[in-house]
Amino acid sequence: MSDSSGTTVVKHSAWYHAFLWIAFPLVGAGAGWLLSELPGWIEGKPVPFGGVFEILDDLSGPLLTITLIVLGIVAGVLVTLTAYDEVVAVTITDTDVELKVSDKTRAFRRDQVDAVFTDGKTLVLQARDTSELVRLKTDHKPAQLKAAFESHRYPWYDGDPHEADFTRWVDGVPGLGEHANAILRARQVALDEDKTADVVELLGEAAKLGVVVRTVRKRQYWRNAVK
Repeated sequence: MSDSSGTTVVKHSAWYHAFLWIAFPLVGAGAGWLLSELPGWIEGKPVPFGGVFEILDDLSGPLLTITLIVLGIVAGVLVTLTAYDEVVAVTITDTDVELKVSDKTRAFRRDQVDAVFTDGKTLVLQARDTSELVRLKTDHKPAQLKAAFESHRYPWYDGDPHEADFTRWVDGVPGLGEHANAILRARQVALDEDKTADVVELLGEAAKLGVVVRTVRKRQYWRNAVK
């Protein structure tokens, strides 16, 4: 949405935030209640780990039910907080772009941005040397982002304008120095082991060497930025 100051903000509505804070804790509370009732439902039935349920059945009562419901609510709150890692607010003016996730904000001048597009659910801002200024996962609709950026005359693309330049990474591939290969080697391990923080950090290390990396189903593709 745009305001009278010429600023466009793409963000989730208050209803969306209310949904996150209500739905997940409620689901957690429901799961906790179901778990408290489960021992009674399966009593006498041959099930795996039946001994565990027998112990829970011995402990059953209002206190156990309340405890499991509270634990379920806490789990729901934790899921909500995790979901906020993808709750992105995008503020656009004719002169700059601001991306806010949780309490972290990154800003870029209009003259730094040469291309804007989405890669799946990821918003990408590309610099004039074709390196990536930012690659940020978001669940905003591409059409909504496109309309917002184009309203301020940013160069929006329906895909990476340099997609044809990417090559599948294999260890020791020609065109990459040993340092860059080592980074992508470590990043592949992090991808395989689902170490998200390391994946993001190593992407930044590759960028410092002028190497642009994209990931498709844990497979890495790379290209060099224009020097």
